[in-house]
Amino acid sequence: FHKNRAEAEITRYMRRLADRDLALDRSMIPLGSCTMKLNATVEMIPVTWPEFGNLHPFCPKDQAQGYHMMIEDLNDKLCQITGYDA
Repeated sequence: FHKNRAEAEITRYMRRLADRDLALDRSMIPLGSCTMKLNATVEMIPVTWPEFGNLHPFCPKDQAQGYHMMIEDLNDKLCQITGYDA
């Protein structure tokens, strides 16, 4: 901004920056970005449930066994589906 003194120059500078940004109406979006936008809201709702999302970070392990079982189960299923190791 130190080169642009006038309001019109700053506006043109900001417009040039905006034109460099990717948009669906001007170009293809890189791989992976669609996945994040297309996750259904319904799939994200369980994360907001207090029973699921309010586990204290310093909770004792014996009180979080269900979480560990769920994460291990998810891990195993993802390994099976993708063929990758954990």
